[in-house]
Amino acid sequence: MKLADHCGRLLAEHGDHAPRLRVLDGDLADSDGAIHFATRHPARFLMGGIAEQNLVSVAAGMADTGLAPWVFSFAAFLCFRAYDQIRVCLSQARQPVVLVGSHAGGLSGRNGKSHAAPNDLALLLSLPGVQVWAPGDCADTALAVRTLVADPAPAYLRFPRTPIDEVHGLPGQPAPLRWLTPRRPLALVSTGLASHWALAAAQLLAAWGLEASVLHCARLAPLGALGEELRGVRRIFVIEDHCTFGGLGSLVHGLGLAAPVQVLGWPRDYCGQSGKDEELLTAYGLTAPLLAQTIRTAVADPTRS
Repeated sequence: MKLADHCGRLLAEHGDHAPRLRVLDGDLADSDGAIHFATRHPARFLMGGIAEQNLVSVAAGMADTGLAPWVFSFAAFLCFRAYDQIRVCLSQARQPVVLVGSHAGGLSGRNGKSHAAPNDLALLLSLPGVQVWAPGDCADTALAVRTLVADPAPAYLRFPRTPIDEVHGLPGQPAPLRWLTPRRPLALVSTGLASHWALAAAQLLAAWGLEASVLHCARLAPLGALGEELRGVRRIFVIEDHCTFGGLGSLVHGLGLAAPVQVLGWPRDYCGQSGKDEELLTAYGLTAPLLAQTIRTAVADPTRS
């Protein structure tokens, strides 16, 4: 299941009991999950067309009147085209608008670089007062939706294009921050889709005799107790479906921990490419076997950090 679809279904269900909810969409409702709310609550749905700047501005006006608007679009269009409106109307004015960016990250399928958003977190994490969520499965998505419906706030929910197995989600109970495996001196820190990559890499490492833990960050802002959770860890690898600068890796570097930190993600000059997920992940070293090999090599060489 695509997590943005799951978000749309959940929001439609909440709409039965939350009359202030409104959904605005940028002509992508059948692709970004908004169609579910539109079908169930047509009078509270606004198709704003290919005009993300207007969508965010209208949503901010709605919020100022006491409504609870959610704006859906592809992350590449929502975060970049409407960045000034997000900066002024949501971050500065603190209007409780929730942005849902689907097709985020570096895997855009046949759509290519124009529809990819491998550096959206760098933009949104730089804005004060904006919550940033990157759910890794359906349970995480339910937590984020439930939290933001109950307590509306300026927020960005980041969802990948890649479907997530609805039945076999991430281990443990959903939380903004949680260990997916027992805590160990070697930690893989991940978020969103990449937490599945990290888990698969950790399983391969264990088969090779190298035990690694996985710490999943479903919410990146506010960051919470990430620094405390990682205190005492001896080696940290951040794995993310984002450029290696400006995302979770930069947040972990900013914690000032004693442990060396290495970020594994899309290179800084990656704008996105058209291709199958597995082909792109292989080309950039982000499949589980390639990630595991990179980590094993780095751990074996004390001169690498």
